[in-house]
Amino acid sequence: MDGSAPIVVWITPPNGGAATTDAPIRIRFSETMNTRSVEDAFSYGDGYSVYTVGDGGVSWIATESADDTLRFDPRLEFATGGTVTVHLQGQVAKDAEGNLLDGNRDGTGGDDYAWSFPVASDGIPPKVLSTTPAMGNATVSVSTTLRVLFSKAMDRTGVEDALSLAGTGAPTLRIADGSAGWTGSRFPDDTLVFDPSPNLMSGTQYRFVLSGDLAVDRSAVHLDGNGNGTATGSPADDFVLRFTTEMQDLTPPAVVNRTPAADVEGVPPSTQIAAAFSEPMDRSSVEASFSYTDGTSVYGATDGTVTWNPPSDLFSFRASRILSFEGRYTVTLNGSIARDNAGNLLSDGAGETWSFTVAAQPDTTPPYIRGSSPYNAQKNVSRTARVSIVFSEAMDKESVVAAMGITAGAALGDFRWPNDATVDAMTVIPMEYHASYTVYVLTSATDLAGNPLHEPDEIAFTTAAWRGPVTGRVADERGTGIPGARVQLNGFSRLTNETGGFAFESVEQGTYTLTISDSGYDAYTEPVTISPGQGSLGTIALRHSSVSTINPIPGVFVATAIIAALVIGVWLVRRRRSRPTERDETWKAAEVVPVEPTEPGPEKKP
Repeated sequence: MDGSAPIVVWITPPNGGAATTDAPIRIRFSETMNTRSVEDAFSYGDGYSVYTVGDGGVSWIATESADDTLRFDPRLEFATGGTVTVHLQGQVAKDAEGNLLDGNRDGTGGDDYAWSFPVASDGIPPKVLSTTPAMGNATVSVSTTLRVLFSKAMDRTGVEDALSLAGTGAPTLRIADGSAGWTGSRFPDDTLVFDPSPNLMSGTQYRFVLSGDLAVDRSAVHLDGNGNGTATGSPADDFVLRFTTEMQDLTPPAVVNRTPAADVEGVPPSTQIAAAFSEPMDRSSVEASFSYTDGTSVYGATDGTVTWNPPSDLFSFRASRILSFEGRYTVTLNGSIARDNAGNLLSDGAGETWSFTVAAQPDTTPPYIRGSSPYNAQKNVSRTARVSIVFSEAMDKESVVAAMGITAGAALGDFRWPNDATVDAMTVIPMEYHASYTVYVLTSATDLAGNPLHEPDEIAFTTAAWRGPVTGRVADERGTGIPGARVQLNGFSRLTNETGGFAFESVEQGTYTLTISDSGYDAYTEPVTISPGQGSLGTIALRHSSVSTINPIPGVFVATAIIAALVIGVWLVRRRRSRPTERDETWKAAEVVPVEPTEPGPEKKP
């Protein structure tokens, strides 16, 4: 038996390498892998949602050995301008012999492997591709749900804040006056679905508006509301959809969601039965129309507890006693009884019927967390990232929300459920830069059968540091800007402009050494701390060099005179040394020598 732990030997897109929006994810291992375990261990996140192999197509390729290369093709393309992080759980992924993945290559299996890659931003502003209802429709149902398809992945919060729906004589509705849902057509979060809580007024002209100042894509590029290829904000780039509602509410209500889903099997016996409608309903008529049967007995609303949501478009029923194991149940909403508030019969009188099957035996398997975004120990997480958690099975939503929390004084909110096994949330206010947080899920989180999470789980991560411009100005003692001075911030260097200004485009928060130098000035060196949003260093004054005086011209003359004197002295010394040797000796007084008088000689004739 092979006892060596498998490792990852090749990946694409590469770590840190820019990827196209439609790039596949491929992972090559050092040996044949247990394919099911790797698929269970695989997930990736984009800062908004977490995805697993169920969100695309997976295939295995034989490169060096059988099943050693995983290829995953996402159903949705990556969002431009984002960063994708792929994660493999080291305690789940294993080779064909059962050896756990050695993610950090230390020779011991059981540790995670992860990498990230950016998706280049194209800078193209997003625009609206289509809407439901269509522009100018004059017979729109008063119970309509609005759907907007964008050209790019959008920032949910920005778009929701940008939304308003107003009609002549009708109150203005905003996101809080209904429910918003997001789906993906080509990209994640490229489709907004807005369901106003109250029915709209009949025979009324409405304007659905998305503010160009607030609606942005994930790269913070503003909406091109008029579709001319540029984004200039409100009002020019507000997107405006105009439509008129039907003169009289003649639209029959319909069931848009069922719990349990139609024909599903393995339903926990403690499950509740629920129906979501396309519009607010007459409660008493729905309750009177409701029944369910196991084929032997028929039960109604009085055999349990009924609850409604405030808009009256979600009916929920929990039976007084649990359903029978292996029982096949059929739910009916009688179409001749159930109606909306305008008297329109459910499904135009046809009603609604669906069936489901209860599990064959009690579900005693505790749920666990399959994946998360961020993943445990992830670094450089966006301070506005959503926290997404994928469980191993459908969960009791209320228990999960109550069991989730986050440390460091933050708070989670805006809980959403893309499906019954996935929850995502975000902090109420953005997290701090370069800070550590831990999201926890307590064992009070249960599945639909009431089984608690197998153990408390924690997801620790660190947010990304702030990065931004650092600016300043260099001047002399009199405040006059110094052009051409060299400014260094650790290893980065800039020259000041004609007014002494300088700018570093993107600097990460932290402590740096600032050095400024220029000819004729004393060098300046000081530590500086760059904090989030505080990149201005103000004006730094340089002092004239100490070897200079206030008036440098006399100094030049003095220096010139000194040099001339030295030259003359040297010349004189050399001149003395060029005379005969005895003249070079030390001077002595002349010695007196007596001289005898001599006889005069014959006189010379000329």
